[in-house]
Amino acid sequence: MREFVFTIEYEEGVDELMDLFIENPGLHSKTMAIHATSESMWRLDRLTGPTEVLEQFDDITEYVTHCDGVKGMCGAPVVEWDFEVLSRTPDKRIVYSFREEGDGVHSIPHIAAKHIGDGLLMQAERRGNQYQWRLLIDDDDTVGEIYEEVHDALSDDLSLSVQRISEPECWLEAGVGPDGLPPEQQAALEAAVEYGYYETPRRNTVQEISNELDVPNSTLQYRLTRAEAWLAQQFVSDTLGTEVEDRIDPAELELSA
Repeated sequence: MREFVFTIEYEEGVDELMDLFIENPGLHSKTMAIHATSESMWRLDRLTGPTEVLEQFDDITEYVTHCDGVKGMCGAPVVEWDFEVLSRTPDKRIVYSFREEGDGVHSIPHIAAKHIGDGLLMQAERRGNQYQWRLLIDDDDTVGEIYEEVHDALSDDLSLSVQRISEPECWLEAGVGPDGLPPEQQAALEAAVEYGYYETPRRNTVQEISNELDVPNSTLQYRLTRAEAWLAQQFVSDTLGTEVEDRIDPAELELSA
């Protein structure tokens, strides 16, 4: 089995939920569990971010009960889409969602389930303008079929790329065990990079970033310190990161007529 990463990049204004990620670099979403059939998809997501941004997420999901405006990523004319917040803290949400597939354009999990069948394993992650799907697939032909169907359905406001990962390390990565990097520390690290904390000279201090994220300065500093310690340990043990074997040229995935 090989790991393949399908990344969809959104332009601002295409999707209201993705706009929230684009406008707020401290917001991050990652699946805890996800399942799909030819008729529906259900999942659990962990969201972390500033309090006021998560409140905006709550507001959006209260009235987004169908999906008919996400260009190229939803069935037509209407796909039922239900959300339920199972756990809520000021900077975290655990969200259950369920959607049925309609006619027309389908979601990546639906397309993957159609081509892979039983045994499909996948993960999803959202940050910034990227919605990333990681799938375990055993042959390039199947990758090509999935890529072609998704790519042909996307509007001009979305772009698709796919990468082949040398080893499927993401399935054993941080967040699933006690020694991993907790989501709130990962979000703090991502925000620090986004706001130029690690640039020379620094564009923003921890205090300035904490003000932007509406997180106490001491809390953000603690999360950064713990995240940096974890990264150092991972580097020393030579287990940091995931090696990308190559970015696949879409031309290589073209299926013969």
